[in-house]
Amino acid sequence: MAATNSDELRGDWDPSEPGTMADYPAAHAQLRATAPVAWSEKWGGFFTLMRYADVAQASRDPEIFTATKMTVIPSSPRKGLPRLPLQKDPPESERYRKALNPFFKENRIRAMDPALTALADRLIAALDPAAADFSGGFVEPFTQGALGLLIGLDETEALEVGRLSHLYVHAVQGEDLPTAGDLSRQVDAFAVALVDDRIASPRDPKADIVSGLIANPPEDGAFTPEELAGMVRLMLIGGHVVPRNFLCSIAWHMASHPDHLALLRARPEVEKPLIEEFLRFYSSNQALVRVTTKETEIGGARIPEGCPVALNFLSANRDEAVFENPMEFLPERKPNRHLAFGIGPHMCLGLALAKLQARILLSVLLRAPGLSIVGTPKWARWTEYGVTSLTLDLRARA
Repeated sequence: MAATNSDELRGDWDPSEPGTMADYPAAHAQLRATAPVAWSEKWGGFFTLMRYADVAQASRDPEIFTATKMTVIPSSPRKGLPRLPLQKDPPESERYRKALNPFFKENRIRAMDPALTALADRLIAALDPAAADFSGGFVEPFTQGALGLLIGLDETEALEVGRLSHLYVHAVQGEDLPTAGDLSRQVDAFAVALVDDRIASPRDPKADIVSGLIANPPEDGAFTPEELAGMVRLMLIGGHVVPRNFLCSIAWHMASHPDHLALLRARPEVEKPLIEEFLRFYSSNQALVRVTTKETEIGGARIPEGCPVALNFLSANRDEAVFENPMEFLPERKPNRHLAFGIGPHMCLGLALAKLQARILLSVLLRAPGLSIVGTPKWARWTEYGVTSLTLDLRARA
């Protein structure tokens, strides 16, 4: 296996090293300059693509960089339900994406606005304004509620999803594979039970994803119960954990940058470019992994067949070759061709929902009498990015 034309492997970085975790963007910037196709000896060895052009190239080439073998590193438990359509490449993945697309269209997501706004109002009103547990008391139930509306979960189902997904990601990041495996089986069982329930008692096909997929089968044949559960399985984790980090990062940023809060209050039209800059700067899904189907060369590095390759979206979104002053947060940045949702055949379906959640969160923050940080926030670790635990003081300043 070779990292460069010198045919010698080298350890360029360790994503779990304390110094790296303390400032991922700084570590990425150094690697873009010195080792843009960076080799790590962690977790059996893998490469990371740090530059925008390389990440985009690999994302658009599933024939060489396949998602069917691995999508995260360290690898999550693979037994059980497939994560669909993430773990399928074109043309197989298009069967699932085409069926799911109607549920992620902007008009359907916009219809969720009143219910999500009402939920946000209830949650913020229930917080202690002097020491608001913003991550646990607002963002967690808010993202759970959004996922419930998207999929068609009732309140009890949504709360159970939140509990399982939080514990599962914590176990995977802590490399506690026995616990992660057990929790993965619990998430699988939840998805299977959900599908069985909808098959037995269909709900409104316009409001409930599983009922809708059953009522409107693909032209090439209805989805099997396992396929339906596999699609639910992916949404149960991806639709909760990543949005949680993103929304906590927005709240942390606005509390840390009162000038940006004042800018938005004075000029509401800044909201759209501001959200795009949040997506670029705080890409909460730091990286996804592909595996090479044959020996290939990318970014000047030779990568052998069967090697895991992490596509680092967070680093790509701060690439000096694409973004002017990339390490600076610019609320009105234009153009902003970020890769927060990926690019190519596996581009995330949830972009409209993510932006709606961000808009509602910003409206909540604008209405708060004050906004300052209490204590020390906690940040996510590889392969996530952003704030995971945040306490705020929402009282007016004296």
